[in-house]
Amino acid sequence: MINEQCIPAGLERRKEDYGLITGRANYVDDLRPPSGRPPALYMVVVRSPYAHASITSINCEAALTVPGVVAASAGSDLVRDLAPMRGMVPKGGKQPDRRPLAVDKVRYVGDPVAVVLAESLYAALDARDLVDVEYEPLNAVADPDQALAADAPLLYEEFGSNVAFRTHGGGGDIQAAFAQADRTVTLRLVNQRLAPSSMEPRVCMFDCEPGSEQLHAWVSSQSVFQAREVLANALHIPPEHIDVHNAEVGGGFGAKTNFLGEEVAAAALACQYRRPVKWVEDRSENLQAQTHGRGQINYVEAAFRNDGRLLGLKVRTLGDLGAFLSGVTAYIPTVAIPLLCGPYQVQAVAGEVIGVFTNKVPTAPYRGAGRPEATYILERTMDRIAHELGLDPVEVRRRNLIPADAFPYHAATGIIYDSGNYPAALDRALELLDYRGWREQQAQRRAAHDPKLLGIGLATFIETTGDSAAARNPNAPKEAATVRIRRDGSILVQNAVAHNGQGHFTTFALIAAQVFGLPGSRIEVRMNDTQLPGYSVGTYASRVTQMAGSAVHLAAEAARQKALNVAAHVLEAAPDDLELHQGNVRVRGVANRVVSLGELATLVEEQPGLIEHEPPNPANGVPIEGLAAWRSFTSPDVSIASGTHMAVIEIESETGDIHILRYVAVDDCGRVLNPYSADMQLHGSIAQGIGQALFEEAAYDEAGQNLAGTFMDYAMPAAEQVPMFITDHIETPSPYNPLGVKGTGEAGCLAAPPTLVNAALDALAPLGIKTIDMPLRPERIWAAVQGE
Repeated sequence: MINEQCIPAGLERRKEDYGLITGRANYVDDLRPPSGRPPALYMVVVRSPYAHASITSINCEAALTVPGVVAASAGSDLVRDLAPMRGMVPKGGKQPDRRPLAVDKVRYVGDPVAVVLAESLYAALDARDLVDVEYEPLNAVADPDQALAADAPLLYEEFGSNVAFRTHGGGGDIQAAFAQADRTVTLRLVNQRLAPSSMEPRVCMFDCEPGSEQLHAWVSSQSVFQAREVLANALHIPPEHIDVHNAEVGGGFGAKTNFLGEEVAAAALACQYRRPVKWVEDRSENLQAQTHGRGQINYVEAAFRNDGRLLGLKVRTLGDLGAFLSGVTAYIPTVAIPLLCGPYQVQAVAGEVIGVFTNKVPTAPYRGAGRPEATYILERTMDRIAHELGLDPVEVRRRNLIPADAFPYHAATGIIYDSGNYPAALDRALELLDYRGWREQQAQRRAAHDPKLLGIGLATFIETTGDSAAARNPNAPKEAATVRIRRDGSILVQNAVAHNGQGHFTTFALIAAQVFGLPGSRIEVRMNDTQLPGYSVGTYASRVTQMAGSAVHLAAEAARQKALNVAAHVLEAAPDDLELHQGNVRVRGVANRVVSLGELATLVEEQPGLIEHEPPNPANGVPIEGLAAWRSFTSPDVSIASGTHMAVIEIESETGDIHILRYVAVDDCGRVLNPYSADMQLHGSIAQGIGQALFEEAAYDEAGQNLAGTFMDYAMPAAEQVPMFITDHIETPSPYNPLGVKGTGEAGCLAAPPTLVNAALDALAPLGIKTIDMPLRPERIWAAVQGE
């Protein structure tokens, strides 16, 4: 691990925070159109109050009478000429014809049916209330199990059922695994829907100047290049005619990887009226109409031996897709099956995934995106095995863990684990928790019939981090960055990563600073813009440091070598005889033979022939000039992060309240570049994992009405409900990138839910309670204690 003494000066803490804490940073809603352009028009959206209905008529005439209103349009009129919004579909799956706004029919509460455009937000809101929409209500289906029934209402009559797709996956000989088993056990596990609930809802501003072919976009996004691609496809505009800029982003958590439709409508209006157009989603809209996460029901059958060895898993998953396919909606439920070996030596896995349309807002990536579901399935199963056999859940895991000397490890499902040390993480977590001490206290409490029930839970997990899409497809764009040495000797790092608060400015500055041996104050990082000389697929899947960070590292190394080559010419010495120290290149052992980086950059600008010029940047065709280097990177495969989390909880049997007494997290994210940043990411993800385990649920009634439309109904953990965390790291560097790093940003969302549910079931075990679903709200715990 690199401790803080090894971090260049000025990078002990985050570079990106100063503007935020002083109020100088700008979110999209803070932005105004560029100088010379008129003020932005405000768009608001008219939404369906029905989960399922035919649209019989939309009358906007009254809305047009409100002073300041520029336009009011039915969705069908606005999006008629726009391309459909296409999502990923497994082979043989069904792709609904979804436009950016609803046409003819609505399929969830909050479905956008019309828009109003006005000179002020208040005029637009007043006019929205005057848009008259008539509906013919239809029967709705909100439960994915019920959506499979033969007589269930159909969201798309042309498909003949609500099944969007069926896929199968896994590996190994599942029949042999079950034949060898001493026992089997079955579980039904629910991963409830979650609302991402980022601090900042969706927001965007677009401008298309008269006489210009360029569309300028200011967004709150997790991928400026994906945003550009969606806009280009929907609006029939060449990508090179669209500039996308990220402002500050108040959280994304997966939900801002893709546009849903309202953003495209706003861009279309900007092109139609040649005026800047801004759309700002309010909180109720966000809870109602932004994509949700999770939404799975898992039917699990596990085969195991009497010594606790897990042999095989059969898993049938119902994926609640919602009303249409947005981006990777259909992909998310399939992610879990290949990961079901986890950190264990499982012989075989057989999985079936059924994607089901329901009258709800679509599901999409949410922090972890399929990996939390896999961890939950596996870790709930491991605890059930321990319970059935009367074994310590720690011992059951220890007997199943992949040994530290088995890497690279080939899992039965086909995934290759690049590196890891799972027993070491488990042992360290046990030590930090004082596991035996808590078990002794638990035994004492139970003997005394203490009404405060003590429970201890754990989860060991793996997580695929980064991606290998470009490795699988040689034609796919690769993560890329440019690093430049400037005339003043400072370093400029440029890439197109969409920063969402994770600390990428600090991380990239750290990477470049270590290459050049400079303090953090001498490194400037720019990102969030498709016009920069770089490329990024997006900020998701704990991928950015591995992928974009490696590109920055390679570009910095290349720029450094260029500087040494030019210095060799100036100092009349071999490059191998030179060293870089505090911004100067000098000949080893000769103090007076020195030239600064700034002097070298100036010299190259004045005499370009001193260096070998690189080909133009493939992303935009712009030549890389000066003392700079452009480099791209892709990983040969995903890197496998891992860890063990443990918790001690206390349940008040008379009220059902849960209190977290201690939470320990030991994670392996490969080489730790900055312990402060790693812990920051871990703390945030654990807090969100606690939210899923104990509080959060985007619930619907049988008619498809959203029951959690405000934060009065959608409960997130308050500060007092999130404990202090004890964290540590095991480092097994990944061989798949030059930094040796793996992702860590989603670990808490994987580990915290099963850790806390296992702790609750451990506390409730003396009462004969074997299963309970999230969220573990007091009323649910109380009812279980009462036997109801």
